[in-house]
Amino acid sequence: MRIDSPLPFHGNVVWLTREQGGRDTGPPPTPPDQDYAATGFVPPANATTGLASIVLRVQDRKAWRSPADAAWLVADNVPPHRVTDGDVIVLTEGRREVGYFHVEFVDPVV
Repeated sequence: MRIDSPLPFHGNVVWLTREQGGRDTGPPPTPPDQDYAATGFVPPANATTGLASIVLRVQDRKAWRSPADAAWLVADNVPPHRVTDGDVIVLTEGRREVGYFHVEFVDPVV
């Protein structure tokens, strides 16, 4: 999938290793012209109370840690999905935690 507009959340993605309970194959393979779609939540919500679809545009697709941008696909940026500067979005595939998106800043709402 590719989102044609800018993504409003900016920061760094960190993928969990297999030993940490993350993906067995490392960072998800994503074609260069595509964004990575997954699910995620903002603590203190969890995979039961706050899961929503999210898209990430990762700079270095093969790195365990990389600058990235993100956006909710369907959810608005309101509780329990509100994201602000300094938040962490837990990235999941189903209910399995596979990474963390550390939010450095969020674009202002226009």
